[in-house]
Formats: sequence, C-alpha cells, structure tokens
Amino acid sequence: MDDNVEKAVFRVQKTSYYNKNGLFIEEFQICMNGCDSIMCQREEFEDLYKIMGIALNDRKEETNGRGSRI
Repeated sequence: MDDNVEKAVFRVQKTSYYNKNGLFIEEFQICMNGCDSIMCQREEFEDLYKIMGIALNDRKEETNGRGSRI
C-alpha cells in the first residue's frame, strides 16, 4: 500500500427515536471521509456487521499453504 495515500476515516452516527412505549427505531449512518455512505436500521446494520465479519475472516489459502496478507 502506498504510504502517501491517506487512510480512510470511518464514523458511525446512531440516532434513536422514541415514542410513548419507549425505543421506537434506531438508525445508523456510516460515513467515510466525511461523505455519507450508508444509512440503515439496526437489523440491517447487524446484517452488514455479520457480512463484514465473514469477509474479513475469509482468508484464501495460497498454493504454498500460507494465508494471503491483506
């Protein structure tokens, strides 16, 4: 990776909405380098979290038997 390339900065903003019965809905806004990237509800965010975990843990074996480096 080129050292001159600026590393991406991620931020997550959580907004909670309440009604007379308590917590009504939660929304998560994920931004990268100050730009809105995604906005979703909790269930969708949990699904995204699981998918990201699968992707990060899926390291293909190289032909010499060593895992690839990210």
